[in-house]
Amino acid sequence: MPCTRIAASRYSVGMSETPSDWSDTVFAFDAATRWFVAVTRGIAERAAGNPEVWAQPGLGEWTVRDLIGHTSRALSTIETYLDLAAEEDAAGVAGDIDVTSPAAYYERALAAGTPEIIAQRGRETAATLGAQPAAAVATLAARVLARVATLDGTEPAETPAGRIRIAEYLPSRTVELTVHTSDLLQSQGVPAAEQTLPEAAAAATLHVLADLAAQKGSAALLLRAATGRAPLPAGFTVI
Repeated sequence: MPCTRIAASRYSVGMSETPSDWSDTVFAFDAATRWFVAVTRGIAERAAGNPEVWAQPGLGEWTVRDLIGHTSRALSTIETYLDLAAEEDAAGVAGDIDVTSPAAYYERALAAGTPEIIAQRGRETAATLGAQPAAAVATLAARVLARVATLDGTEPAETPAGRIRIAEYLPSRTVELTVHTSDLLQSQGVPAAEQTLPEAAAAATLHVLADLAAQKGSAALLLRAATGRAPLPAGFTVI
């Protein structure tokens, strides 16, 4: 069933003033998380009158529900990887920090995973959200935001890509939340030109993407496109 065009305002969420450093990282993550929650809630409101909304195309082979499930992993993995690092520390088997930036994390994570594995995880996570996906996302978000608020940025997270400090891992979560919440809006008929991203989340996401472009040798292409000098090549991506 084709998506009905809707107003972007349904999915907006108010943001407050920006404060600095680890607190900036948390602020951007908080903004991205709250935006994801707000957009998911807006989709649930549509789905209340038309349950087929959840099964509409989301991104690639994912349905809207699958895409929400995948995006929610940007939150749940924080808990999982912090807990795993703490368990390894307690057992005396922890390794050294070997991933030192968000861009380095992405490079390793993308090399370790495959599109098929990522797609399947998204579907599996979507299934765990139950009959009320928006409520499940809101509960998860509240729990993770409360936990992040207790951290100082030095805590380790044990990820499949290696051990990384939460201060370097959290920006990657902001990227995932921001990019995929934009995808969700697109799936609901809100084009990019009409989307209002939380400023802190957008800035943090663009920072990581710029670092990835530099890391991959694509900085000049991105720079020239961003300044109106040349279009990007077809299929260009830094992820």
